[in-house]
Formats: sequence, C-alpha cells, structure tokens
Amino acid sequence: MKDVTPLPPAVIVWSGKGGVGKSTVAAQTARGLAALGVRTGYLDADLHGPSAATLFGVEERLAVRGRRIVPTVRDGVAIASTSMIADPDHAYVWRGPLMRGVLSQLFHDTDWTCVDVLVVDMPPGTGEIQMQVLSDLTCLGAVVVTTPQDLSLADVRRSARMLLDADVPVTAVVENMASVACPSCACSFPPLPGDAGQHVHAIFPEAEFVRLPMSRPSGHTDPLAQALRPLVEKIADSLRLRPLSPC
Repeated sequence: MKDVTPLPPAVIVWSGKGGVGKSTVAAQTARGLAALGVRTGYLDADLHGPSAATLFGVEERLAVRGRRIVPTVRDGVAIASTSMIADPDHAYVWRGPLMRGVLSQLFHDTDWTCVDVLVVDMPPGTGEIQMQVLSDLTCLGAVVVTTPQDLSLADVRRSARMLLDADVPVTAVVENMASVACPSCACSFPPLPGDAGQHVHAIFPEAEFVRLPMSRPSGHTDPLAQALRPLVEKIADSLRLRPLSPC
C-alpha cells in the first residue's frame, strides 16, 4: 500500500466569483505567514486558471524527486501549481477523473512534509474541486473574498452556504478593491459602488473584516500586506496552538 503522509492543515481562500482578487489575497497571506516564520505552502487549486507562477515570479517547472513533486520556494513559500508544469499559453482542459487525479497529485504526491500550513487558492464557484478540497484537507479556516458590488455579493452568498454546510470556520471576510488612493493627494475614495463586504460579514460576524485598497503588490510593506497583517497574525496565532510538523 502506498504510504500517505498526513497533509498539513489548510487555510482556503474562497470566493463564489472570479475576478475579485482572490489569488492576490492568497499569495499575500502566504507571504505574510512566511515573514512571521511560519513554514507555509501555497497550493494552487484553481486548475483552470492557475496564477501562482505569475504571482510569485516563477519561471521554472516543478521538479520531481523520487516520484514526489518538489514545491518551488519563493519569498519563503513552498509553491505547487499547474501553472508550473506547462507553457504559459497552454490551454488547461481538465475533465472529471483527470481533474480529480491532478488535484490528488498536488495534495498527496507533493512533498509538504516541511510545511505547517497550506494556503489554498480556490477556484470560483461551488463545484467538484471545492468538494474534493473540503473532503481531502483539514481546513483550519477560510478567507472569503468579495468586492463591493452587489453582483459579487450574490455569488459569494451562494458559495458561503457550502462553507456553512461543511462546518468550515471563516477566519476572515475580505472586501477587495474597497478604496483607491488619489495620486495627487492623500485622500482615498471607493472606486466601485456597493458594500458587499459588510453584507458577507453579517453572515460570518465572528470573522475578521478586512477592507483592502486597490494596489499593486510590492512586498511585505505594501498597502495590501499591511491591511492583511491582522488576518495573518490571527492565522499564525492559531497555528501556535497546534503541534508543528517534523522536518
């Protein structure tokens, strides 16, 4: 029988809608945890639209050693993504068993033994990948990402029901693109109409509520990283209550 190494607990970054900046939030959360000394892995479960290679500036392919996938390390984060197994212009067409098999390889055939927490970038929606992640991983918590518009709210509400039914605790609700700084003065203003973040937070009132500015990520001191700092510290504190994986 194949020896299966227990997987580290996961923080899943979740949204019912694409284009809300979920992958950027996931990457910055992973970088923030690594900066605090947490041994962090980043698993890109968005098989149809993988973006880890771009977000972390990775150009090389994933390595394989002894039939185990070896994550690529950037910014102190161990990363595995299908964006690192094919050319950038490759069309990802996954169906049924093939999709489940690829996801299982990212989970069970990747060397996560020196990782204390996996930050999982989820695809939008409530489909087969979400079901497999919730089945295969022990979810320490979920970060639900939305933008202010009502359209985002409708999709996120639907996907939130899946988290509630699976009894996954929601660590934070993140309203992305909530403000933008004027380039000519110190003032900021909302670039998008609506207050979807507050409505989603009402579903999960015990979660952190984080409003993120519209900003280009530029390291640990950029506005996104600073705004996410309370969330990152909350996740790190919860991990200190758990035994760490041997390495």
